[in-house]
Amino acid sequence: MGFFKKHWKIISCGIFAGIVATILQKFGNPANMGICVACCEWDIAGALGLHRAALVQYIRPEILAFVLGSFVSSLAFKEFKPRGGSLPLVRFFVGFFAMMGALVFLGSPWRVLLRLAGGDWNAIAAFGGLL
Repeated sequence: MGFFKKHWKIISCGIFAGIVATILQKFGNPANMGICVACCEWDIAGALGLHRAALVQYIRPEILAFVLGSFVSSLAFKEFKPRGGSLPLVRFFVGFFAMMGALVFLGSPWRVLLRLAGGDWNAIAAFGGLL
């Protein structure tokens, strides 16, 4: 019981995100997507003309909500500490390849679970690969 007492904020945020993902799926997001950031970025790239898959060419408001919500939260709790970090070019390319893995190879465990929950049986092979 001590685990839940110690981590109740993280657990409640996870429950909230799960409820929001379910509601978004109910009102139009693809069943294998939920609030997957990689999926949203793929849709935005299509809307900007960076690929031609017509089904996924949509400006997703979720990304704007993530950014603005994080910013407002950091201001509200006085935790806004902007920092550049080291090696920004390396971080950019690591993020790029991580996103490619999440989209092309189902490299994100969340994406695999979302696709499996949405009925995409191809995710079983990816789940085995992640294990």
